[in-house]
Amino acid sequence: MKIMQVVPRMDVGGVERGVVDLAKYFQDKEDEIIVVSSGGRLIKELKSLGVKHYRLDVYKKSPFSILLIKRLRRIIEKENIDIVHARSRVPAWISFFATRGTGADFITTAHGFYSAHLLSRVMGWGKFVICPSKVIARHMQDDFGIGYDKLVIIPRWVDLDKFKFSPKRDAAESISIVSVGRLSPSKGYEYLIKAMRHIVRVKPYANLSIIGSASPSKEKYVNYLKGLVHRYSLNYHIKFIGYRSDIDKILSKANLLVMPSVVKESFGRVIIEAFAIGTPVVATGIGAVLEIIEDRKNGFLVNPRDADDLSNTILNVLKNPSMVERVVANARKKAEEYYSLDKCLMDTQKVYKETKELKRILIIKLTSLGDIILAVPSLKAIKEGYPKSKVSLLISKKYASLFYDCPYVDRIIPVEESYKSLRYIINVSSKLRRMSFDYIVDLQNNRATHLITFLSLPRKSFGFSRKLGFLLTSKTQFPYDKSVDPLSSQERILKLMGITFKEKKLMFWGTKLADISRYRLSKDKLIGINISAAKKWETKNWPIDNIKRFIDMIHKELKGYKVVLIGDKDSEKIALNLQSSLKQKVINLSGRTTLRELIAVIKNLDAFITPDTATLHMAQSLGIPTIALFGPTNPSAHTVRSPNLHIIVKKLDCSFCYKPRCETHKCMSIISPSEVLTRLKHILSLK
Repeated sequence: MKIMQVVPRMDVGGVERGVVDLAKYFQDKEDEIIVVSSGGRLIKELKSLGVKHYRLDVYKKSPFSILLIKRLRRIIEKENIDIVHARSRVPAWISFFATRGTGADFITTAHGFYSAHLLSRVMGWGKFVICPSKVIARHMQDDFGIGYDKLVIIPRWVDLDKFKFSPKRDAAESISIVSVGRLSPSKGYEYLIKAMRHIVRVKPYANLSIIGSASPSKEKYVNYLKGLVHRYSLNYHIKFIGYRSDIDKILSKANLLVMPSVVKESFGRVIIEAFAIGTPVVATGIGAVLEIIEDRKNGFLVNPRDADDLSNTILNVLKNPSMVERVVANARKKAEEYYSLDKCLMDTQKVYKETKELKRILIIKLTSLGDIILAVPSLKAIKEGYPKSKVSLLISKKYASLFYDCPYVDRIIPVEESYKSLRYIINVSSKLRRMSFDYIVDLQNNRATHLITFLSLPRKSFGFSRKLGFLLTSKTQFPYDKSVDPLSSQERILKLMGITFKEKKLMFWGTKLADISRYRLSKDKLIGINISAAKKWETKNWPIDNIKRFIDMIHKELKGYKVVLIGDKDSEKIALNLQSSLKQKVINLSGRTTLRELIAVIKNLDAFITPDTATLHMAQSLGIPTIALFGPTNPSAHTVRSPNLHIIVKKLDCSFCYKPRCETHKCMSIISPSEVLTRLKHILSLK
């Protein structure tokens, strides 16, 4: 496996040092690290490790950085990269779009707190988002809406061989206090300087070394700190050392490390380095520091922006060597248990492995009920084709309950019926983008879902080329031939993923049936009749007079059978009128059942007659003998043949018109009740 690390620069810093550590760790592994950056002091060390480095200016916050996407994609394809790991925002934007349509996965590490604006959002688009602490993980959840399943906490690490435990510093005479970090107002050095004014009165041989450099934009702050030192006459006691690479040596000689930050830290690497080497730590109790330090157990916490608390705590530490001995022993133990280099890099390797193995797949099938049931075999085939996948289903909210216990779907994402509005498309796409799908399979294939798929920015997308299909990365020709059955049509899309059906048949899983005892159906022999199709398709309906005559025939010729009227809310009034016109009793459930109850009702039938493809597919999937009445639409294009499906259709000169309105309704009215009854008798005789 080849993993590409993309960082702004390889100058000396915590992130960059981590990349070098990672490269060393993978030296004797099967996996390979490749680095892309704009250069820096650590390039020589990378090359000495035999690590390939590509120089790209991936640090510039400029619109022209978009031009680097193609160049980075060429490197990804040339090196056959498996995973691209971005560790900063500009590299993440370039890397994310460079991986679209390729075989490379994209992950990120959120090293700090980001302002919740557009530029920062990409840090949450990784397949996994590695966070150095719980506080950063919460930040990514709360401020960027990143799901918990994507977040992985791997803290910064310390090389225990380099930072050897040596707690042997005597604070009796000369006292060395150090503070390590970049010179920035967020580090709160002014409060430490103010605290030193009191400390030197009690410990006149105490000295403070501030280790770290400042960016050019922070020179004013540095001058302010130096002014404070001069004003308090602390020039002899406080030194600004600048950047140092030998932090292990500095900490080994120090009596105390102080971290006076005033802004929440994402971690605090120097704290665990001090833990490892045996130097006691005093730090402000904010941010991730609270995850590392347990007050007076393995370190000492103070209030932020409180020079008095800081000075009193430092003096207390310096006066109590026995307490310090116990605290540093606990600190070393915690460093070994949670922050060792080997443990953290092993956890990182596990993330890489899971990244490559896991596929997050979204299947879009919003409506209608019949088409959704037709999609079940595709759901099953995809889940079997990618056994380590997490499959999500984007579906209309009114049909979502159907799939709550479906073994082929791991997550249901319900949408409103207004999903075609531009505002809704933008909102749902933003949500899906944060879920980082590898593949999106559009089985709905309309303009809205093509837009949703495109704006969700999956690595790859699949669907038909019609309408806005050009927005998909992989598409196939839509079968306009009406003789192509629905599963063969879907299989064209699945083949783009390397999947074919083992068997083309409708199916249902062993769902737990809803309780329908209130309808008292279990002891009866039942024939179900769906009295109407969808409201907009009145041409599909079998005339009510035909249904009435058919029910009369059932009662006369099929003794012991009861008739169950089935339909949606729109057919409720029709069913009541039909029921009142009949001499015989029928069980009228039209408009009364929930979707889950409807499944249970159909499962109890001995046979089912329907002009509606939704309930047709449902009954067929459940193995119920089904008579399907077709008129304006071609049954070849809307059914999957099986032994339990019996189609009655009358071909006329106007077949198949696909018109929702018609003056004569001839194609449905000439399907006689006696013909349907003859077919029904044959079905029942086979049972």
